[in-house]
Amino acid sequence: MLKSREGQAVSQVTFPIRVNDEWQKVDSDALFKGKTVVLFALPGA
Repeated sequence: MLKSREGQAVSQVTFPIRVNDEWQKVDSDALFKGKTVVLFALPGA
């Protein structure tokens, strides 16, 4: 079982996203700053 990381900041990353058929880069601060984020993962096949 992994250790809880409650209260830690989300790592600074840049996500490529599609907006109106064009690629744009959005950083994690623009998406998550000042918000509560829940992150979970499932094992891959």
